[in-house]
Amino acid sequence: MTDVYLLKLEPESEDYKLAPPFSILYLASALEKHNFKVKLYHEIGSHKNITSILEDIATHQPIFVGLSTMTGPSLIPTKIASQKIKENTKVPVVWGGLHPTMLPEQTLNNDFVDFMVLGEGEEAISELAYALTEKEVTPQSVESIKGIGYKKNGKIKITPPRPYIGNLDDYSPAWQHLDITKYLYSGKFFLSDFGSRLPGDRIASYISSRGCPWRCSYCYNQFVNKRTFRAHSAERVISDIAHLKKTYGISAVVFEDDNFFTDRKRAIKILKNIELPWSSSLRADRITEWGDDFLKELKRTQCQELRIGAESSCQRILNIMQKDITVEDIYSSAELCKQNNINALYNFMIGMPGENWAEMLETFHTMDELEKMGEGVVVNGPSVFYPWPGTVLYDLAVNHGFQVPAKMEDWAVGWGTKQPLAPYVDRRAKYVGFYRILAKRKDVQSLKFPLFTKILRAIAQKRWKKRFFRFPIDYFLPNLFFTLLKILGLKKIARALYN
Repeated sequence: MTDVYLLKLEPESEDYKLAPPFSILYLASALEKHNFKVKLYHEIGSHKNITSILEDIATHQPIFVGLSTMTGPSLIPTKIASQKIKENTKVPVVWGGLHPTMLPEQTLNNDFVDFMVLGEGEEAISELAYALTEKEVTPQSVESIKGIGYKKNGKIKITPPRPYIGNLDDYSPAWQHLDITKYLYSGKFFLSDFGSRLPGDRIASYISSRGCPWRCSYCYNQFVNKRTFRAHSAERVISDIAHLKKTYGISAVVFEDDNFFTDRKRAIKILKNIELPWSSSLRADRITEWGDDFLKELKRTQCQELRIGAESSCQRILNIMQKDITVEDIYSSAELCKQNNINALYNFMIGMPGENWAEMLETFHTMDELEKMGEGVVVNGPSVFYPWPGTVLYDLAVNHGFQVPAKMEDWAVGWGTKQPLAPYVDRRAKYVGFYRILAKRKDVQSLKFPLFTKILRAIAQKRWKKRFFRFPIDYFLPNLFFTLLKILGLKKIARALYN
């Protein structure tokens, strides 16, 4: 018999399994330490998959079903699955993850959510599992559990926050429940046209730590992790990666940590011992402060790429973001990386509360200047800022007119051109990222019928050069055409023309 089902449902996209579901993998590890039997599902949230999962749940009647949630499109299949579980069974539904942690009251206000686990869930979910095994489960039986939400006499109750886990090495991803080989990708899956191509066809994602001590005002870390940093020991990380290399033949590692180099000594120890090509994020100011010798050391450990959050090249906007870097840090870090043959990938963002078009143009100029540095310095974006609840910029966005979604499902916004613009954002910003990506696209010739996309790319290149993003008819008409092809069941033709 299965005691607990853990689900992570993705929107209907071909790339839904790009990222391993570390959240439910860690939760499974915690539950199994307490002898609970667990089953995991990481699937597209299609009607067919949800129906199949529901049949399994109805058959086994577990203690509860836990669903990992993030703000964005995946909220919709998660909501649908939760509703069907409540309609067809008496199994309690537990939500965890970033979304309920940031919006607990709004989440628990839905009748298809019985409990929430807020923040780090390993210890709270284990205590909740024990409580729900009692013959008569009452609000009193769960109110002593820290870091959860529940309903008592129709009212929402949030217990005091739980201290962060003292030793992350107590837990590990329970990969025995999923096929890990489905999450080992070739270089193209960690490479848009703007990043490095990591070697081999078995590149592994790995998260070695949680949290970040910096104070970026747009980042969830300030609210969720309170600027704390907790990490697996270097020895544990080295052992894990050695196992992945020996058992699955991985060819490279992408460290997905929020800030891998928070503990520089630990990071270097790991990198010197894994003996694999790798990529991670690193702040621009750390690169300039630690300098040439530091980058030489990284290069010796097979560093392929550093992912750098530049975000803006207007110092006023960087200050609003509380990035604690300068525009000069952006340029000097690029120079240092180039000198040491380390690829530098810069991410940019526009649409901050109070940011005007002239300041966005400064960012576009810097993006072009970085690209002029030649091979090895690449630029991604710009994406448009979307306010995360609990962050400093969220409050500023509300003060500038951002309309807070009234219902949970209203947070299921798409990204890119599907993302709604706040009223303070210049309307021209909506399609900037789309046009720039298209203008810089390099794989057009690999399409079966490349002429169509070549024409669109040429138009996008002119738009980017002139900074003209009004009247996006060259976006809407092709998009309508591709939509019609898909409706008619001609997806292969659409891919041959554009994807």
